[in-house]
Amino acid sequence: MASNSSDSPSLATVIVEMDEPYVQSILQKTFSKYGSLIKTQTADEYDSAEKTTLQGKLMHWREYEKIDWDSVHRSTSVFANAYCIRKGLIRKAQMAFNIKLYTAKHPESVLKTGVPETWIFELDDIDYLDEALMECYEVEEGMTQNEDIEDPALRQQFILKPSLTGRGAGIYVFDTRERLEELLEKEFESDDEEEEEEEEDEDEEGNDGSEVRGGMLSSHQAVSQIREWVIQRYINRPLLLKSHGDRKFHIRTYVLASGDLTVFVYRHMLALFAPHPYKQSAGDLNDHKAHLTNTCLQAKHEGFDESNAVDLFWNLDLPKEKLDHIFDQICRILKDTFSAVASESTSFQAWANCIEQFGFDFLVDEDCNAYMLEANAYPDFKQTGENLKSVVEGFMAASVATAAEEFLLDSKDDASQDIQKMMDDARRDLVQVFTHKTKRKW
Repeated sequence: MASNSSDSPSLATVIVEMDEPYVQSILQKTFSKYGSLIKTQTADEYDSAEKTTLQGKLMHWREYEKIDWDSVHRSTSVFANAYCIRKGLIRKAQMAFNIKLYTAKHPESVLKTGVPETWIFELDDIDYLDEALMECYEVEEGMTQNEDIEDPALRQQFILKPSLTGRGAGIYVFDTRERLEELLEKEFESDDEEEEEEEEDEDEEGNDGSEVRGGMLSSHQAVSQIREWVIQRYINRPLLLKSHGDRKFHIRTYVLASGDLTVFVYRHMLALFAPHPYKQSAGDLNDHKAHLTNTCLQAKHEGFDESNAVDLFWNLDLPKEKLDHIFDQICRILKDTFSAVASESTSFQAWANCIEQFGFDFLVDEDCNAYMLEANAYPDFKQTGENLKSVVEGFMAASVATAAEEFLLDSKDDASQDIQKMMDDARRDLVQVFTHKTKRKW
């Protein structure tokens, strides 16, 4: 799509360059509504332009690896759609560590109960499994107790997740030492095969295969290079809805963090469902289609039905007071989560000229208690699909309006009444949950 242009000088230029066409087209359409106030450029147009001729403010709305971080760091008039340092939020092990520190200082925090019990698990070789489990002895103790429980559905269950990957990659549920060893052996074997294939590809293509997306690695790349996981106590009594075939689901919550630091929740959340019913499979840990709810995994299989996999949270067959209760918990959990990571400057730095979209995943148990599972940078918006594309469009509109108001337009006088109304309408469904001086606003 060509950049928008006008005879009037633009107050800001935004380089829009996202790999996923689904996201790129929505962003281009959203920015075009600002007319001559904000000019969009492709990366090629920006790279070929004389930098000395660029006037006004400049924003990079690009993949993480393509942002000109040196300019963002040095200039007060250059902005970015990501924070440079935020591993304390998006890396599972780092976030678990930060939450552990925070709850030790704030034992009254909702994070004490709003996050599944989590252990950091590091292993370089399967031969050192005993030593690794000494760091999470509660897991080993639980597996030992399970040996005397015949019914698998009654056992303590745990879930193993690579620290760096997203989109459901490399995730397994286990309840015995034997199963954990089998899973790890399979991972290590597949890593060796993957490394051999990557070395061959690198020799042929002349690259080092080290590209990351939004600070996240591919499944095999992350496991083979880092060998760091988290183990969480598995929520094995999830909320199930008869209207959706008693299938397990998680809630995808879009979150916008702005500047240094204000955090908003986008009210229009999604419910993402596993393809198989859960009750009949509660003890069958091999049935990933009952336990894993990531639609990006389902979309790879023939016969995938988007309308059966994703629904609007506020349309779920629950009384309004329960929906409100779940949303309230999510907001409180996110407030304390950002409070926890913002206090750890070595792993999270909220630069004043940055803004970022995150996708947080929550699970709800049968008693309507919400648990935060993980945070994702550069969330996979495409998993929302075409039927509910309006949710992504609305969140993009709210994000762009926030960037325009906070960074790109000098004052409200820069925008016409129509543009200002459009921005106000776009931000109406953003709920502020955190600032450095947070007061409840939901």
